[in-house]
Amino acid sequence: MSSAAVAKAHPTFTAKPRSARPWTARAGSANLRGMIRLSLTTRVLLVILVVQALLLATLAVANIGHLRREIAAETRLAAQTARSLVLATIGTMQDAVPDDRLMAMLPERLVPPRHTRIGVLDAREASIRQAAAPPEAHGTAPAWFAALVKPEPQETRLPVVLGGRPRGFVYIAADPGAEIAAAWRGLRSTMALTGAAALLQALLILFATRHALRPVEGIAARLSELSRGDLSARVGSLPQPDLAPLAAGVDRLADTLEQAQADRARLQRQVISRGDDERKAIARDLHDEMGPCLFGLRVEADALRKAAPSPAIAEHAATIATIAEEIARVNRSLLDDLRPAAIGQLPLATVLSDYLADLSRRFPDTAITSDIDPALPEPDEATALTLFRILQEGTTNALRHANAREIEIRLWTDPAHWRMILSDDGAGFAPGRREGTGLTGMRERITLLGGMLRLSSDANGTTIEASLPRMQAG
Repeated sequence: MSSAAVAKAHPTFTAKPRSARPWTARAGSANLRGMIRLSLTTRVLLVILVVQALLLATLAVANIGHLRREIAAETRLAAQTARSLVLATIGTMQDAVPDDRLMAMLPERLVPPRHTRIGVLDAREASIRQAAAPPEAHGTAPAWFAALVKPEPQETRLPVVLGGRPRGFVYIAADPGAEIAAAWRGLRSTMALTGAAALLQALLILFATRHALRPVEGIAARLSELSRGDLSARVGSLPQPDLAPLAAGVDRLADTLEQAQADRARLQRQVISRGDDERKAIARDLHDEMGPCLFGLRVEADALRKAAPSPAIAEHAATIATIAEEIARVNRSLLDDLRPAAIGQLPLATVLSDYLADLSRRFPDTAITSDIDPALPEPDEATALTLFRILQEGTTNALRHANAREIEIRLWTDPAHWRMILSDDGAGFAPGRREGTGLTGMRERITLLGGMLRLSSDANGTTIEASLPRMQAG
């Protein structure tokens, strides 16, 4: 018997290079700006996902190359095994079966090894009969995966020569389908586990990142409180060494702002106090100097009128007395504007109540009601004078300009503020009308003292709400 040598096929794999997408400087800059707009947690997560995706892709490429080589080696080994099986079967049958019957009976005697197919070509019949192979329940792999790992086709043709005459051929073809399906199942399981591990790692890193950055939310909240004016907000110490200097810097900023606000409030109060002291000094000079002079002038004018030798001189003396009286009235008005005499001498509740009682006598047609506790604590002098001026300006506007028939006043304190509400049922301010000089001056004074003045007005009346910080009297 003669046989043909088994032809070995060496698989080759050629990877087609992927065309790289051209990136321009403008596109790269736009992507960078887009990344900057993302939160830090999102950027960290994206970087992790990109790295994991690259690792998975690298692992997949490496596995596919390794699987392709293994499948090629397995199919070569299967083809060699099938060749040896065919030669052994022919040799066994040659002594037991007539030569003219061997080719017909050969397909029934051959059992193809795994991953191979065997076909017998009988020269007399000119047809190929396949050797029956045991069924393999190996499933199928996706076409794209099979195309990546499938080795080059391998086929061996063995000529059968019996008694010096060619009887036909035996064809041995590699069938890597089962091996490809098994490789697909293994790769799928490996990639699934690797992907699950990568996802779990990304989630753990995301959780750790958010936990580590959680104090940043507290720092942002404290900064927001500081921007709203709550200078008592503090971050406190943080255990994270990277964020501790930032928290300490925010607290130092809050301390500096609080000290600056305290210094500004102190300076503003000093400005108010200096102005009040100046007005007090001017009022004292007007009272101590101008008052006696005017009193002496009225006495001398009265004496001159009584001793006048003629009616004309008496009339001149009376005119001088009248002028002196008018100057005295203007002087008293100036004294009241510069500094009410009772402020600092009597309790504030008494001063305000006396002022409202005087208004009720002078304007009997207007109902003036007040809610002022006689046991109110005494404010500092600047605050007391400001509260009196608010009451004076509000009632003056209501009586002289708004023709109010009802005026209500309420004064009270809370732990941190003096509060006053003055409302009337007058005509109110016309839309777009600017505040008068008195209200503007009051607003400026209240602002310097660190307080607030709110004015609301419509056709049903006007309401003035004032708030001043409460300080220790003295």
